Amino acid sequence: MSEYFYDVYDDENEGFYDTYDDKSDWFIRNYKTADWRDVYKSCIIPSCFQIINYIAPFVAMNIFLCIGNKLQARYLPSLYNITHSLSFGCGLFLIYNTLDHGHLYLGQFFISVYLLIKLSFIDQKRIRFDLLISIYSILYLIICELLERDPKIWHHIRGVLMIAVMKSISLAMDTKADRSLRDRISIISYLGYICCPANCIFGPWISFNEYLNNITRSKARLKLNLKYFIQIVLNLALSVLCLLVSNCGDSMFSTEHLWKWIVAYGAALSFRMSHYFVSFLSQTTMVSAGFAGTIDDTLAKPLPNKQAQYIGYTVVRPWRIEFPRSLVHVVVAWNFPMHNFLKQYIFRAIKPHGTFAAVFLTYVTSSLLHGLNFQLWATLLTIGVWSYVEYNIRNKLAHIFSSCVSVNKCLIPCTKHQLGHKKVLTIFINSIFTLLCVINLTYLGAIFDSNSQLQTEGYSFNHTLDKWNRLDYMSHWLLLLGYFFNWLI
Repeated sequence: MSEYFYDVYDDENEGFYDTYDDKSDWFIRNYKTADWRDVYKSCIIPSCFQIINYIAPFVAMNIFLCIGNKLQARYLPSLYNITHSLSFGCGLFLIYNTLDHGHLYLGQFFISVYLLIKLSFIDQKRIRFDLLISIYSILYLIICELLERDPKIWHHIRGVLMIAVMKSISLAMDTKADRSLRDRISIISYLGYICCPANCIFGPWISFNEYLNNITRSKARLKLNLKYFIQIVLNLALSVLCLLVSNCGDSMFSTEHLWKWIVAYGAALSFRMSHYFVSFLSQTTMVSAGFAGTIDDTLAKPLPNKQAQYIGYTVVRPWRIEFPRSLVHVVVAWNFPMHNFLKQYIFRAIKPHGTFAAVFLTYVTSSLLHGLNFQLWATLLTIGVWSYVEYNIRNKLAHIFSSCVSVNKCLIPCTKHQLGHKKVLTIFINSIFTLLCVINLTYLGAIFDSNSQLQTEGYSFNHTLDKWNRLDYMSHWLLLLGYFFNWLI
């Protein structure tokens, strides 16, 4: 078992990470009409106007920050505090403009973490401040959820606070590992990082080094050319398209005469599209602020040059989720930045104490970051066990048939197996596992109901079991069968 988990998190392989929740439920999805003209008038048009009005301040603030960064780099190249101040000011504006409540939670957390980080510079030998700050940040997130009695208020601030918690954990560990970073942390640079308008609301998580690199990059790399605006428009268009499918596509699967698995697939597709909406929106804000590339090209394979030229920044790859090779690839492609965060700061930090302990605590940490939610915990556990079983079965089948059917694709041409990618047996086995992935995505995604009231107040234990009961617990029965087959071979 430890062999599997090490290989999954190894630098040469794509890793396991948890399902990343999203904030797309801010938009009400209650359009269920049968006629496409009614859908167009009552859903598509209102949704377009709503999302454009909502996104406009985010894009404007980040373009303003990018221009300010360019001017500072050209005329005042040594005064980085100007850009830090702009980042903090723009981010603070977006936070107050977006959130109606919960500012006290954020303010207290920002100040307390900064004081702890500054205190850690005094003595890191006797007290593990990086561990202390990590535990404190997660406990603060949990305590705030328990103290906030209004689920609607907590629902709005949870994502913003979660991104801040991830930044705090990574910052605490980075300053311990790299002492030179301590000289670059001041109150204004810290606030500029934690409130960066490119990711303070929708994410993604970025490290302090990545933030500094974007601030200090040369003026030659900050040209506001046609390519820059094409990337913004394309990511924005993809975001709006995904929202429209999520909001208005329910009418295609809402009829009671359809097979229950078709209805479940529609619900799961709507949930995935809502996640793509937030992911492409976060790509839009990151590109607008001048960020480029992936979080870490050593951990996540970069996009091909043609695709990277138009996308600019990678958070999600929908085609690897909708047409999956394995669940491992699905959970990595779901959110690359969070996968990198969990791998770099949680898994690697705990791995010296044991691989299984590292994976288990990574799972616990990722679950706690998303809150006290049974539905999410059940989903993560199912994905984790399924990934383990699938990994072992495919490795054994690859050895038995000498075929390219492992979780990770073989090189082309493959020198390890006799049956390459285009052989009939290889295509058949890979197709079976792709079908199993689609079934799992449908089964797990169907429990995330599009009911806006449930999304706001949280899904109950009974709601989750009721959804799975309607699908005859198919994925869990297949999981049991797969585990037995893995033991048998």
